[in-house]
Amino acid sequence: MEFTYTFHFFLVVISILMVVSYAYTAFDFHEKALNMVLSYRKIWIIGSALAFGAGIWILQYIVILGLSSASSAHYQPWFVATSLLIPVCGSFLSFLILTYKRHLRAIFFASISIALSLFILQVLTSTYLLNVTYKLSDWWRLALPGSIAFFTTISSLWLVYGVSNEKVSSWGKMFGAIVLGIGSSCIYYLTMSTSLAKPRLNVENYSDNTLLQYIVLTGIFIIAVLILISVVRDRKLEKQANQLEESEHRYHSLVENSPDGVMLLNLNGQILNINPSLEKISGYSSNEARFKTSFEIVEQRFLKRTMVCFEETKKGSPQKCESAIVHKLGHTVKVKIVSIPHIVGGKVQGVIAFVEDITELKETEELLRRSEKLTAVGELAAGVAHEIRNPLTSLKGFANILHSTAKDEKSQEFLQIMLSEIDRINFIVSEFMLLARPQEKEFAESDLISLLRHVVSLLKTQAILKDIVIRTDYEFDQFILVCEENQIKQVFVNVLKNAIEAMPSGGMITLKATKNEDGDAVISIKDQGVGIPDHQLSRIGEPFYTLKENGTGLGLMVSFNIIENHNGRMTLSSIEGEGTQVEVCLPVQKKLISVN
Repeated sequence: MEFTYTFHFFLVVISILMVVSYAYTAFDFHEKALNMVLSYRKIWIIGSALAFGAGIWILQYIVILGLSSASSAHYQPWFVATSLLIPVCGSFLSFLILTYKRHLRAIFFASISIALSLFILQVLTSTYLLNVTYKLSDWWRLALPGSIAFFTTISSLWLVYGVSNEKVSSWGKMFGAIVLGIGSSCIYYLTMSTSLAKPRLNVENYSDNTLLQYIVLTGIFIIAVLILISVVRDRKLEKQANQLEESEHRYHSLVENSPDGVMLLNLNGQILNINPSLEKISGYSSNEARFKTSFEIVEQRFLKRTMVCFEETKKGSPQKCESAIVHKLGHTVKVKIVSIPHIVGGKVQGVIAFVEDITELKETEELLRRSEKLTAVGELAAGVAHEIRNPLTSLKGFANILHSTAKDEKSQEFLQIMLSEIDRINFIVSEFMLLARPQEKEFAESDLISLLRHVVSLLKTQAILKDIVIRTDYEFDQFILVCEENQIKQVFVNVLKNAIEAMPSGGMITLKATKNEDGDAVISIKDQGVGIPDHQLSRIGEPFYTLKENGTGLGLMVSFNIIENHNGRMTLSSIEGEGTQVEVCLPVQKKLISVN
């Protein structure tokens, strides 16, 4: 059967514009797919494939209009469905590849997918509609459209998804659609012109068909306007997207680089996200924190206060409060929390909490408070100690005379009690004097291990009487320390005496001497006594604060002061019912200045 093909100029133009518009729509849909969440992404990919497949399908039937003879075979249901399904499947696979990979290899395989679908469709059209039988000598009739299809497709996809592009641009989509439209149309018209048995190419004279011209021109104008509107719309959307992206970058930089912790909570207190600073403060990673509520990491004694702040913030009122969180490793971190409502669409959707670590600030305040108390005690001691000591000397002298001359035992007993109490008052005054005006001491080299052994030997008898064993563990045989020996002895005597008195039922005291990473001496004294409750532990070392019936509350305060004067550090930890541990760190120094 012979066919002739008439090239309608305006139909050629409108077929190219149709493919360009559908290809542009397909690229536009795929751009939306790239910005969608995973659950909606495949829907937009399918939309992209349907748009491109429909464009190729319509192009095929516009091209068929130029054949001299049309038969019912052109519109058989199976042929119509197959000619639509082939480009849809090829483009779906191509867009699927480009969704998850954006490098050169992905563009190459995506181009092969579309080019192969175009090639298969051309072979089907020429063999079924034009009754073409391909021979070995006709290889060029297959190679030429196949090469054009691949070159056109890879050029188009490179313009849209080139690796140099960070994202799809409207101009890239436009030029890519034009290249794909022209290339696809060329393949079809080339197939028609090379597949006819006796081709007679007649160009239609449009001077006799004015109505067709106006219809086609109107169609071209409408399509051009729609494409222009789409380009302008995309430019505006791209500008808005750039502004939104810039805003998101600023927000991300502000949150991620903030020195304070930032936490996003829902209305139930569930942690949705935390920034790196809060990860460092809490010890939890962002993924670990998402499985917790904010109240799970708040220390129990601050829980009620923190929940009140949270509830008030949910009502739309920003709040400030001090709290404490439990670090992943178990220790407490004191924090200041500023919480503001997270408002979306005029409604409170959650809470944003800014968390500042104030542990060091609180420790500094505590040191300042303790220093102020020491100053107050010193001033008190300076004004009172001398005034008390002189009368005490007289009282003690007369009491001794009376005691020595008393005849009856009752008087001697009472006088002995008086002498004992005068000694006690004198001891307290001596403690005052040490705080008020420490004597000038000359620092010298001393062996810390010998010093510790001497202190242990002094208190060993007292420990044995109370069924207490003092166990020592020295990591080194000698440690030369520049210090005031008597003051350091006083510290360890105080600590060991406290440990012995805290164990009325006996037990073991462990004294251990080690070195830390800096080479400083670390002395740990651990008892098995009654321990100290948490709410009282923070007050240990305050003037006149004691847990003992006959204590003055000055011994540990003096000890803290001595260690501080030696540029050291003294810390206490305790578990009620299990015991207390005192750790003294004394730095290695070549020379220390005398302390007045």
